[in-house]
Amino acid sequence: MSSEERTRLKTSAEYKLLKEEKDRFKRRMLFLGFFAEKLREAGSDVILVGGEAIGVYTAGLFQTPDIDIVVGNKQLAEKLLNALGFGKESGIWYNRDLDIIVQVIDEPYSADPSKVRKFKIKGYELKIAAPEYLIVTRLYSAKVWKSNPQRDLEQALALLKIFEESIDRGYLRELAKQNDVEDFLDAIEKQIRRS
Repeated sequence: MSSEERTRLKTSAEYKLLKEEKDRFKRRMLFLGFFAEKLREAGSDVILVGGEAIGVYTAGLFQTPDIDIVVGNKQLAEKLLNALGFGKESGIWYNRDLDIIVQVIDEPYSADPSKVRKFKIKGYELKIAAPEYLIVTRLYSAKVWKSNPQRDLEQALALLKIFEESIDRGYLRELAKQNDVEDFLDAIEKQIRRS
């Protein structure tokens, strides 16, 4: 991106709205919608994954310091982040003006893309990872990574409760089997049945 294009992006009305938004959650959502639109215009896609996706689904019950995204074209996404005033340090992108941290995930979105959910945010469209995928990634994190298993299980349980009526149980089971977390899924499903 040329310096002229960077200046145009950082002085655009959309960017000014982002800077003026005081509510952290709203600012992050507006940024994601704006960022996704600019990537789509350039021929790429973005899917919100990780803790911020869980935060959206749980209406902010769980907060995270960074935004994890999967993009179709990492190089293009990183150029756009740079044009929007983000700096990169240790693989993490940070914008001080917006107080937003972004991590661009190297691997492609590994779940069924037809299960991704779409949200409208002030005229922008944002794609968010399927609840089934997020539940399984939290169960996997609790079982394998063990950095904060209690929190991971709480998040998986919250998502399962929220989407109890609409979740694709067969798909959830299939993902759990592929990731060897059926035992953890059984445990949180038991908790729901007891409550």
